[in-house]
Amino acid sequence: MSSLEAISGFKLEIDIVQNIIKDYTHLANSGKAIILCWIPIHVNIRGNEMANTAAKSAVSLPITNMKLPVRELIPCVCKFCIDV
Repeated sequence: MSSLEAISGFKLEIDIVQNIIKDYTHLANSGKAIILCWIPIHVNIRGNEMANTAAKSAVSLPITNMKLPVRELIPCVCKFCIDV
């Protein structure tokens, strides 16, 4: 189920929905404009297709106990995306 579908149905038993609604409310109350949009996965957008393929293949990978400090996450992901 997509996050936007879950939010639109206010399925509060899903933790991510609670977090999104909480963050949305906080940002909206502080004067920020938030726009949520759905991006279809199969519309010949190369980045979307690559992300969808990677996500589907990652499901079959074993879970590791590797620890990665938060500050290193974005640089590692960016490097991985560039190298692929």
